[in-house]
Amino acid sequence: MSQNIYLYKNTSLNNKLVLETYKKEALRSKVENGFAKLDQKSTVKGLRVLMDAKLADGTFITKDSTAYIKEETLHTQAWAQKSFESGALEGHFLIADLSYVEFVVPPAECRLADSESTE
Repeated sequence: MSQNIYLYKNTSLNNKLVLETYKKEALRSKVENGFAKLDQKSTVKGLRVLMDAKLADGTFITKDSTAYIKEETLHTQAWAQKSFESGALEGHFLIADLSYVEFVVPPAECRLADSESTE
């Protein structure tokens, strides 16, 4: 049985997230146990979700959520360096496959509404 999906506002599909662009910074190092290593290898960077997303499993990610991606990935993957423009959004943006996202944090108003509903 197929499920009908009716879109009433801009929504990304196919397990893709529309994100703010990543502002690449200089490589940073930190010392652990006497050895210097790249800080980007152990850091995740939060990028704001610019458009609601409906994932293949039915999960809905709201605009203004924060998607966290390994900073190393943002430095090395070609998609992270390629920004897009569209009449649907103002300014430049990235399109990231969900497989690169480590976790998502909903916007504060969603977290607040969820905590009020469980009390």
